[in-house]
Amino acid sequence: MAHIVVLGAGTGGMPAAYEMREELGREHEITVVNEREYFQFVPSNPWVAVGWRDRASVTFDIRPHLERKGINFVAKRCEKIDA
Repeated sequence: MAHIVVLGAGTGGMPAAYEMREELGREHEITVVNEREYFQFVPSNPWVAVGWRDRASVTFDIRPHLERKGINFVAKRCEKIDA
């Protein structure tokens, strides 16, 4: 059994974790580590600034999306890797 750790839950980390979950059996553990509990789609910030979107429409909690797919989530800043 492998334990795969993905650092970052942004536009790269989330799809990577989802894809690995689809390709690997459930005997392999996947954990995503991200500094914050939420993801904010930063390219939409100008829309928020001018009132075309509100902050809630470009931000979502990460944990429920990962847990639905059987992916662990740790909301902490990674400061060191001991591999």
